[in-house]
Amino acid sequence: VWFHFEKAAVALSTMASGFRGFSVLLRLSAVLLLLPGRSGLSAPISSADGWLNVTLRVEVATVHLNFQNISFRARTYNGSFPGPHLRVSPGDRVRVLLRNALGADLPGAGCRAPLDHLRASNSTNLHVHGIYDDAVQDNTFVCVSPGEDFEYTYKVDKELGTSMLWYHPHLEGSSAMQVCGGMAGFFEIVDEAEDAMFDFAATLPLMIQMLEFNPASKEYIGACLDNGGTSDLPLRFSNPHNFTGRLLLASGEVGTFLALGTGELARLKVVNAMSGTATMLHFGFWGPSASVCTLHVLAYDGVYLHAPRRQRSVLLPPGGKADVAVSCSAPGQHTVGTLTIGAEDVGGLFDTELHPIVSLEVTGPGGRTAKLPDALPGPPPYYADLRQVQVDQRHSILFGNEAGDNVVGGWPYNGSVSHVAHRNTVQEWSLYGGEGVGMEKLHPYHQHMVHFQIISRSGGSELMAAVGDYRDTVPLYKDVNYTVRFVVPFTGPMMVHCHILKHQDLGMMTLVNFTDALPPVRLASRPLHLAPLARVLLALCMLSVAAALCACFAGRRSVRDGCCHSNYVRVA
Repeated sequence: VWFHFEKAAVALSTMASGFRGFSVLLRLSAVLLLLPGRSGLSAPISSADGWLNVTLRVEVATVHLNFQNISFRARTYNGSFPGPHLRVSPGDRVRVLLRNALGADLPGAGCRAPLDHLRASNSTNLHVHGIYDDAVQDNTFVCVSPGEDFEYTYKVDKELGTSMLWYHPHLEGSSAMQVCGGMAGFFEIVDEAEDAMFDFAATLPLMIQMLEFNPASKEYIGACLDNGGTSDLPLRFSNPHNFTGRLLLASGEVGTFLALGTGELARLKVVNAMSGTATMLHFGFWGPSASVCTLHVLAYDGVYLHAPRRQRSVLLPPGGKADVAVSCSAPGQHTVGTLTIGAEDVGGLFDTELHPIVSLEVTGPGGRTAKLPDALPGPPPYYADLRQVQVDQRHSILFGNEAGDNVVGGWPYNGSVSHVAHRNTVQEWSLYGGEGVGMEKLHPYHQHMVHFQIISRSGGSELMAAVGDYRDTVPLYKDVNYTVRFVVPFTGPMMVHCHILKHQDLGMMTLVNFTDALPPVRLASRPLHLAPLARVLLALCMLSVAAALCACFAGRRSVRDGCCHSNYVRVA
């Protein structure tokens, strides 16, 4: 069915070559009709009547790329690459049944294998990256073994507004491998009333993933999915044209197109879901298109800015997200893709070659000439501006060391807590990179549960992170560090880790425990008030001692009479 549909689409596209927009629509239609195991866009699974109930089945599927007939086997969500697109509204409740349909882990390499090692290739769990929730709902500590189910429930905060998040596995020892194989999906929150302030001709979610086909690379797809020898899943890799380069995929596709009229606005919701070490994503318009097209950032990490921010390009660490508005004033094909100009000194940058993310097929004149609002919703109410408030507690976190070990504060992850903070307190944390020199070695900082506000940044440019913004992931280098603040909203353990997921798998993670604060102990300014019974007992004891001492001194009884010790009373 797919083969014949593709042939028909190509034929119709050729017939309609004089109408560029129609050709683009046909290509987009082709990627919307997907069979299990095929990569590409899929229609969102949306909530209804305040609820979203969905099953994510972790299963093996053969992934077919739309590039040179490449295919391979991988662990997937519901047989698709990337996983299903989930869409909810503020205030909704979400129930996700995570069903592990994989075969058994290799003996000795399951969830009971030591932490800070690659392990548990067929076990899994789930993390909604960027969600404002505690570790009971967003449980990344559980191990869902092969053949097991686990139910996740979430309550989307009603004050959140429109926000693009994403979900992926988070089991220490296999998260990088599973994300590498395509286990990732959109978790989109849409506030329709809030979105009415915009005049977008199109909105396009873009899940950015990377596949490496060079067998000599450490990130070669075969090595990635082997997970250090802990996986026995046959790759069954088909590469008929012997492609040996890197592919940048946008929602599972190589070469995504979007039809747009001159002067119209499109919203791109970009998620950097790459698994690997060179995964800093720097993108913008290519070449002459930069002079006739504009790019404005609306939100970082699912949190609106206070106003649209015009930028030449956007820099996202792995795990990072950005909503951007694009528009072009001249017809033609205008490509948004990876850039090196403006990020020459950035370590861990994805590739030096240009890779397309989306090509805008712009025809003119458009149906409308749209304008962005001057002001945006800004952060939700629970993310207040903390730059001038009093700090309750300070802490520092160091990722990596000079030796290149996968450690936080000098220690690999062992499941223990490295810091305790109390709920409703203002935390100020200093974040440091400890490996390499300058901006050589990348370690993206990510924390669960709650975003943090950038108070200051040393080194790097505003592309890394701007002061005042709320983020959940920022790039750390030896010479790029941050001071951040946040208010502790929940209780329970919060994960803090490097979002180069293999670094996390090998130990670059720690736990911070959030607790309810005990009432402060105040010293009494007047005599201590004891319970009545305690006062009576104390009085009786004091009377007994006084009576005995009086008897000793008055009668001068000897030690042998059992009255007093000779060290205290001289015996005549």
